[in-house]
Amino acid sequence: MEGGFGIHVGKCFIESWSRLTLEAGCRFGSCSLSFVTFAFKINSVKRQALKILSYPGFRLSPMGRWLFLLLFFFTFLLLPCLAQHRPEKKTIKLFEEAKTAYRAGNLLQAQAMLQKVLQRDTLFAEAWLLQGDVLATAKQPAKALGSYRKALTLDSVSYSQAFYVVARLEFQCGDYPAALRDVRHFLKISGGAGIAGAEKLLQQAAFAVKAVQNPENTRLRRLNNSINTSQDEYVNFVDEEQHQLIFTRKVLKPGPGKPVYKEHFFRAYRRDNAWEPPTRMRFPWDSTRSTGALGFSVDGRNMYFTGCYWPGGFGSCDIYVSQKQGKYWQFPKHLNGNVNTPGWEAQAVVSSDNTQLFFASKRPGGFGGSDIWMCIRQKNGRWGRAINLGDSINTPGDEMAPFLHADDHTLYFSSNGRIGMGGYDLYVSRKDSAGHWSKAVNLGFPVNTKANELNIFVSLNGQRAWISSDRDTAKTGFDIYSFPVFPKIRPGKVLFVKGTVQDARNGKKLAAVVLLTNLSSGRTVDSVVSDAVTGHFLMVLRVGTNYAFNVQKSGYLIYSQNFNLKKFPNIASENKTFALMPISRNARMSLHNIRFDFDRATLKPSAFPELKKLVGFLKENPAIKVLIAGYTDNVGSNAYNLKLSQRRAKVVYGYLISNGIPARRLQYKGFGNTHPLSANNSPLGRAANRRTEIVIK
Repeated sequence: MEGGFGIHVGKCFIESWSRLTLEAGCRFGSCSLSFVTFAFKINSVKRQALKILSYPGFRLSPMGRWLFLLLFFFTFLLLPCLAQHRPEKKTIKLFEEAKTAYRAGNLLQAQAMLQKVLQRDTLFAEAWLLQGDVLATAKQPAKALGSYRKALTLDSVSYSQAFYVVARLEFQCGDYPAALRDVRHFLKISGGAGIAGAEKLLQQAAFAVKAVQNPENTRLRRLNNSINTSQDEYVNFVDEEQHQLIFTRKVLKPGPGKPVYKEHFFRAYRRDNAWEPPTRMRFPWDSTRSTGALGFSVDGRNMYFTGCYWPGGFGSCDIYVSQKQGKYWQFPKHLNGNVNTPGWEAQAVVSSDNTQLFFASKRPGGFGGSDIWMCIRQKNGRWGRAINLGDSINTPGDEMAPFLHADDHTLYFSSNGRIGMGGYDLYVSRKDSAGHWSKAVNLGFPVNTKANELNIFVSLNGQRAWISSDRDTAKTGFDIYSFPVFPKIRPGKVLFVKGTVQDARNGKKLAAVVLLTNLSSGRTVDSVVSDAVTGHFLMVLRVGTNYAFNVQKSGYLIYSQNFNLKKFPNIASENKTFALMPISRNARMSLHNIRFDFDRATLKPSAFPELKKLVGFLKENPAIKVLIAGYTDNVGSNAYNLKLSQRRAKVVYGYLISNGIPARRLQYKGFGNTHPLSANNSPLGRAANRRTEIVIK
């Protein structure tokens, strides 16, 4: 074949030429091409031509190659134009009017005209495409799909990019296998050229197909109709015992003109495993102001929310905090400039120890859209510089609604910028010991769906979760759903100590300092003040740590308890009354964190945090004298335990003297295994009996 154009090209080439010519005659249907479509067709034809030139035995001279390409392009681009479908002029005029109406935003008029166009000419591919655009804009994706598919049956080459549009709509409708098929086809025929988002859609569709085929072992249940209504509801908070639910309801404000919505907060209580009808939470400061995106501290006593266009605000929407005293919420405070900016800040959540604040913000310096940021509370009580959580969590899309579990290491959030099921999906990320957040993991199906899963709240015990989703649009918009948490997304185990602090003699509620100390490090890991009106408090403890738990108030003895969640990880949470004894003669306080090694009278390092509190107590009350009483469990003989307890009491006596307490104020005595506080038939009981008591003299 050298030196000539194709006297004989072989059977392989003839079959390909015939097939491609037939395909072109059937599929290339319009000469009125946009530049993008024309360029796409040129590239497609070029690839087909070069494929033929690469057949074995098909060799041409340089001049022959140019003549071949010219003839090939003529055959594939010009001949089909001569045979294209030509609508009548009146039909074209109606089509142009429909196009004008669509561009003006008049969807009903555009649709009415297109119906007339398609009644006149059912082979008008561009009219079917425009009808697909109109229906998609009108949020009727299923009907839009029908129109786009009809256009592709008429001309799948001139409008091949419609395969991508179809795949997107199929994905939006939850038909993930069809979306995967059509986006793959689009990428195949485009050769990788065309819409940049097609590769991401391919990943999303593949993920969604796999997620539906391999659902997580859980089942979602829509909360009853006393909670969910025809309006939008969003979950905000569930208390530690899952008896109280606080949520937001978006309510249409009465009045003429454009619909205006206001977010109201509601509280419901659970009785006999069912949520009772909710009551609206009213605040004296929110009657005329825009509020939303409610979040609470773990004890429910600090409320963070978003206020938009409030007087004195920095931007469109800022974050505020209100504290609860007794039954009443105080006037909210605007958070400082490290949290709020001239941009948009919302959806704040605080860590269980109240030292870290997470929130969504559209401030500059992020990855794009709304990102999740964090501030750390400084020693002066103010929030420090905002820190972006990085690309393990944030994307060029929008990340919203952060929720930090009480374990302080498991962060949940929603995003529309990651590979997911469609719309906003929910994700989880975990913080390691170095403070780095792991790459976010999709919560999977059926938690995430084709719809929007906007926010999540996970119970303190990590066993149940509540989400806000608009998956059931046939009934309502956003509703609240609940489901059992499966292991893949479960947070770390935590316990809580809650209760009421009161005077042991008259029952008066007290504002006392509640301290939690890590006995391995000696560091105070949490400190709260019980409510001055109710005496209530709640504190979170994490499995794997040995804690000293103390309650202190001036004029009262120190309350001491040990929670060794390293040695006894399965002990239960506590909810009780903590009765503080006023300082008086013969009053006793048991210090359960002054511990000794087995059969020894040497102070363990874990004893020093509580000994320091004892030194502080004695210095604060210089007039009192005390007896240091040592006790043991019942392991060993009575005589031996008596001597051991005496030696241990003497060691505490020596420590106090070495830290500035005069010897004349101190006595010590061992009592062995007498006067046990608990039965000695379990490790926990024996641990409670090995103690040091201070008796006021």
